[in-house]
Amino acid sequence: MEKENTEETISKFPARGYELLSWAARGRDITVRDDQYHFPWLMDIVKFCQKKRGRFRLIDSGKLETSELELLGKEGADLYTSDDVRPNAAGLELINKACKKGKAIVAYFQHGPLEKEKKGEDLERVPFLDLERLARSGVYLHLTNKEKVRNLSHLNFLADSCRRGQSWLVYYHQGPLEQSLGELDGAWVHISDESLKEPQDLALLMEILKASSSKRTNFVLHLKGEWKAHQLRDVLRAGAVILFKSALKDYRSPLKPLEREAGRRKLDFKVYYLYPHFLP
Repeated sequence: MEKENTEETISKFPARGYELLSWAARGRDITVRDDQYHFPWLMDIVKFCQKKRGRFRLIDSGKLETSELELLGKEGADLYTSDDVRPNAAGLELINKACKKGKAIVAYFQHGPLEKEKKGEDLERVPFLDLERLARSGVYLHLTNKEKVRNLSHLNFLADSCRRGQSWLVYYHQGPLEQSLGELDGAWVHISDESLKEPQDLALLMEILKASSSKRTNFVLHLKGEWKAHQLRDVLRAGAVILFKSALKDYRSPLKPLEREAGRRKLDFKVYYLYPHFLP
């Protein structure tokens, strides 16, 4: 029965592939997992996307070999991977070199710790020094403090390494704001307005935004709650990029002009992991 299901799935690949090609023909960006199509199909779709000036984004599940990802990278495929899937730093450096030739990127999400948390612990994932090496090679690093507390001195070091490698550190911060967030030189920091629970938190955010301007730190504020127009205007003028959770339905809302102004600040695709509104 399992064999029949596998054969049925494989037989559907060409039809699904043609559907993707039709999307690519319109210049749309294409996002697929590497286990959804056979390697030859992935190569064909990447090449077609390049001709139509669309981006091809490949989500790494670990199915493909390093050499196959190198070939896709040379053709222009952006690779989205993580330490859960591909902890080998040496292989990632090779893939990143190939992606650079194809004017593509490697976006790497580090979910695990940056260093040993317990004495004698054997880390199977990318340790801090390897991560720093990847940053210097031009890999775009993504980290969050959702499950692991992040040492901001480590983040600052990685942000500097990314800047030297002409990439970015993208950091998703959850929980209370910290003054030192504005010191992440050249990084992109995503925060939610859920971190602004106390009246003094907005004042702290404004201080951070003011300090970050000299450090070239960029902030993306994800809005979920209700804001007053003057507060939102101050945040915008301080240089933050604002993402509304959903479009304002009331065209008479005093926030509507600010929504339009915020919408004119388009985010570079390299400053978020796959989807701009997702806050991991």
